[in-house]
Amino acid sequence: MTTDAAKKNAKKANLLDHHSIKHILDESVNEVVTSRGYKENLRLSNIKLLLGLVIIAIALVAQFYWKKFPENKNFLIGCIILYPFSFMKHSN
Repeated sequence: MTTDAAKKNAKKANLLDHHSIKHILDESVNEVVTSRGYKENLRLSNIKLLLGLVIIAIALVAQFYWKKFPENKNFLIGCIILYPFSFMKHSN
């Protein structure tokens, strides 16, 4: 009986494609962990997405700011100060 269930749940991946292998491994780990009663917590991923959107908005405003360089110097300095905080989303 276990061989029938294993064949039914068997997933195929291209062994020469490391992205395909990683995808299959991620799906398998997710299935095992959720089948044991753990819930998936997406809070950190959502926070990272929100930070990414804020950073993109800041970059778009800095790129298309309506004033030319000498007049927008203070705004650009603010964007430069905010830039290091953009790397916080990549942690963890």
